[in-house]
Amino acid sequence: MTIPAKDMETINEQISKSPSYSTVKQWVSEFKKGRVSTSDGPRSGRPVEVTTPDMIEKIHQIVLGDRRLKVREIAETCKMSYERVQHILHQHLHMEKLCARWVPRLLTVDQKLIRKNTSIVATAKINDLKFELMPHPPYSPDLAPSDYFLFPNLKKWLGGKRFADNEEVIEAVNGYFEELDESVYRDGINRLEHRYEKCISLGGDYVEK
Repeated sequence: MTIPAKDMETINEQISKSPSYSTVKQWVSEFKKGRVSTSDGPRSGRPVEVTTPDMIEKIHQIVLGDRRLKVREIAETCKMSYERVQHILHQHLHMEKLCARWVPRLLTVDQKLIRKNTSIVATAKINDLKFELMPHPPYSPDLAPSDYFLFPNLKKWLGGKRFADNEEVIEAVNGYFEELDESVYRDGINRLEHRYEKCISLGGDYVEK
């Protein structure tokens, strides 16, 4: 069945307004613990409903100081609700969390220029080496081995660990990868062929497994 383009626009608009997976997961966890309301409960300290320029700036500085902090940790530091901090991060600071780090969602003019110049240099080098440049597909985490089998396991292994600085993180991650048997990498690459075939059979749709 083919969905009319107008209906697809409406569907995509509704999806864009829906809560993120992490937000839904957080609420499911809260309701399983016995929570029956979506309203913020009473808290000590600064009122959670106040979103002032000073508080926005404070959260901004906290994130710039450590881009790997979790929303919960920021909320505890500022004595605000999880939802309010998340709102400030997304709606006021326009930040998204990518690869466990908070980054600006909207690129500045300088950032766009750097990306453009880097792409020009990379393209020139590819042409100089006589490599064939293939069309770049949309971001496909289901077809990138690092996304579907390598990094998820790394994130589980890092769960609950704390590091004093970047050097400790780099050393820990390098040690993690060095201890993996070569069969782990081989099996991950081999599963890619199955995912390619399934993607083709699904007409380009995302592959779950």
